[in-house]
Amino acid sequence: MRNSHPLERKIRAHIQKMDSATQSALMPFVSEPSSDAWVRDVLFAYFGYFLSLGDDNESNRQARKDLQTALRPLVAVGKRRSLDQMEKFLGDEFQRKGFFFLGGMTGPFYGPYIWKKSEKQIHRVKLPDRTIKVDVFFMHDFLIRSWMHFQTFGKTGTGGWVKRNEVGWDDGLYCVAEAYDLDHLADDLYFQVSLLKHEAQHFADNMDFLNLRGTDLEYRAKLVELIHFREMKYLFKYIIRDAKPIKADPHRHASYFILRAMSQRILDEPYVQDEKRWESVPYKKIQAEAKKLLEEHTRHLKVSPRNRKGVLN
Repeated sequence: MRNSHPLERKIRAHIQKMDSATQSALMPFVSEPSSDAWVRDVLFAYFGYFLSLGDDNESNRQARKDLQTALRPLVAVGKRRSLDQMEKFLGDEFQRKGFFFLGGMTGPFYGPYIWKKSEKQIHRVKLPDRTIKVDVFFMHDFLIRSWMHFQTFGKTGTGGWVKRNEVGWDDGLYCVAEAYDLDHLADDLYFQVSLLKHEAQHFADNMDFLNLRGTDLEYRAKLVELIHFREMKYLFKYIIRDAKPIKADPHRHASYFILRAMSQRILDEPYVQDEKRWESVPYKKIQAEAKKLLEEHTRHLKVSPRNRKGVLN
């Protein structure tokens, strides 16, 4: 007899509002009968977790416990000590079934990426201080693109990430293919800047500053984006909206440090998060300050071995 999830009806209703590519990939597994009951139950466990997340820390802790409870019967005995250990088992099992599986956390929450196909290209990426050649792996046919993609019905989500010196993964940049215009990549600014330059900066920083903390990594990569975008609308407005001093969320924490520095240098005020106040600022000023902030941050990291793990607190 199939296992049911307490939020199954809500999950199915949510899936019906997802983007067509996600629905198409999911249908063989979430329809009745499922092509693979184990895969279906893993998917429903995570989807239930995603729908239970919110702004309340206590309810989010309970959502994580409920996720572990839902996954427990799907994981071999002896591999259930922690959620990380459980995801290691899930990754091995999905690989056996012909899928790629990347577990862990995106921002403050768990939520894996599970996809079917990957193809490699080689790209040369020009960064502010060097040009590097990197392998770019285009990932296709996703079953899950973590929590944000699910919560927003496919409207937003991670576009890619970087891997270097990690067991089981080839070094390079990993690109969510469906997030970009694959027929016009040379003209797709989000691919050229938010994916290639952002993630290539992570790759370079992983070579230069081993174990650099997440907030410092994202701070540097976001500054590189600001340098190479042409208008405020591409990233800076998002930084304004996203900025928050939350150490557990490196992306929002890095945006907070950037906005604070820009406020002090350009508006001569401690911290300005009002978008209207920034509308009259020429974007060239944003670019110029981004270059200075990146250079200063590099100097701070290099001044002492103690700083190599990060200088933003």
